[in-house]
Amino acid sequence: MAKDSTKAVVEPIELPMGLITRARAKRFKEDIVGLIDQILGEFVAGLIDQSWTCTLFMPCNLLQAKL
Repeated sequence: MAKDSTKAVVEPIELPMGLITRARAKRFKEDIVGLIDQILGEFVAGLIDQSWTCTLFMPCNLLQAKL
């Protein structure tokens, strides 16, 4: 069965119960990093889409930094 890239099935991330082995800690870390990457990617994609619809009368920011 082919995966639909626009609608991925998201399994909930659960904190492992019991002893945390190195393998379980590594798997949990990879899950958290993947979730953060997904959220950040969706956010950036939304900003890029928004930038294409901006007009001269509606200013938009792609990135904002605090100094």
